[in-house]
Amino acid sequence: MARLTHHYRAVSGPENEVNNRGVVEIVEAIIDDTRDLVDAHVESLREDMSARLSGLGDAVTSSLLAFSVTIVTTLLLGIAIATTLIAFGLPIWASFWIVTVLGAATGYGLIRRVKRKARETGNAASDVAILVRDNVAQISSEAAHARSES
Repeated sequence: MARLTHHYRAVSGPENEVNNRGVVEIVEAIIDDTRDLVDAHVESLREDMSARLSGLGDAVTSSLLAFSVTIVTTLLLGIAIATTLIAFGLPIWASFWIVTVLGAATGYGLIRRVKRKARETGNAASDVAILVRDNVAQISSEAAHARSES
């Protein structure tokens, strides 16, 4: 592009001004098209995120309902297991302690699994955000460079 502009400057006369103006208009059109493309991508990303957040709200509501039912069911299951251990001859206190320790170990394992999944998801979201930021910075840099050449 620099050689092309240099070539136009070397030519004298009114045709030189027309050619320079044509190059500037082309570069400005490219910059405008790039800006429109970035705007379209940002709008598409915004719509996608809105749809995903709406779906997330539905998933959270369903999860809370399922979690509530699971808590009640687990409580009843624990009581049933403790009652069964009592029927086999264990003292009441020992039966409930066994059920409590088993429940706590299961809960601890599930919480660790959820934390690991959340950390992986957070890392992936962070990577995407960094990628988008870098792409926008690169496009801005190229647009500024193209504008300075014009």
